[in-house]
Amino acid sequence: MRLFRLLMLGLASAYPLYWTAQFLLFFVPETLLGFWLGQPLHVVSISYLQAMAMVQPHVVFPAHWEALIFAFFFSMLIIGVRADQFLTGALAIVFLGQAALLPFLSLALTSSGQSLTTACAVAVAFALIALGLHRILRLTGGLDFLERLALLSLLAVMPQATLWLAIKFIYPFFDVRLLLFRIIPLYLAAIVAAAIHSRSSVPVFSGGVPWTEIVASSAAAGLLIVAISLSNGTLGAANPTSSGNMDNHRASVKFLKLPSSLAGDASGMLT
Repeated sequence: MRLFRLLMLGLASAYPLYWTAQFLLFFVPETLLGFWLGQPLHVVSISYLQAMAMVQPHVVFPAHWEALIFAFFFSMLIIGVRADQFLTGALAIVFLGQAALLPFLSLALTSSGQSLTTACAVAVAFALIALGLHRILRLTGGLDFLERLALLSLLAVMPQATLWLAIKFIYPFFDVRLLLFRIIPLYLAAIVAAAIHSRSSVPVFSGGVPWTEIVASSAAAGLLIVAISLSNGTLGAANPTSSGNMDNHRASVKFLKLPSSLAGDASGMLT
């Protein structure tokens, strides 16, 4: 029953944590920057896949560096207010690290020249993922390496794989490489976190994950889907052509997988 609750919590919280991480790293920084500098703000996409905005012209940092800085900031904020004492709080650090890692990992694998700064950014984002997984193990416990890896797989790896397979089913044009870019580093970080011996890795939830946390995550997912549906309905009323909506979906998926858009070239993709 304990393992079932752990899996249920992972499935319930995967989507709201993923979308919130995208919103905090790729929408909030640009919005704050636009208000601070008085620059025009262009909302690139608000969809089931992401929420992204871009300041024009982009005069401070590329979007992927802003994402890394804010991922570190929000991760430290979660730890500072002791929200990592909840499994969803620790799991949020994992999602923040993944969202920050993806653009740098894409740049490292697709660009011809490797830079030291990109490698350092990949290391920092990967460390955030491992940190979140280690915080999870402090709550779930685990007597040996295999047990700890199994617990992390139930809570973090399997629910995300299920989420991205569902997205692939809904959006057939979705690039499978994005799934690999998220799952492979996550599993490697799970191996690292499970291999770290810690005497503090004793079960806190000896009776299982609280049902209140599962219900709260499920409610958050439902409310998020309803809010995005209402937002898309409002935007669709302004632009009622179905082909335009499909192009927006395709553009948002392309925006997710191309590193150049994360560096601020999104306007060219949406044309």
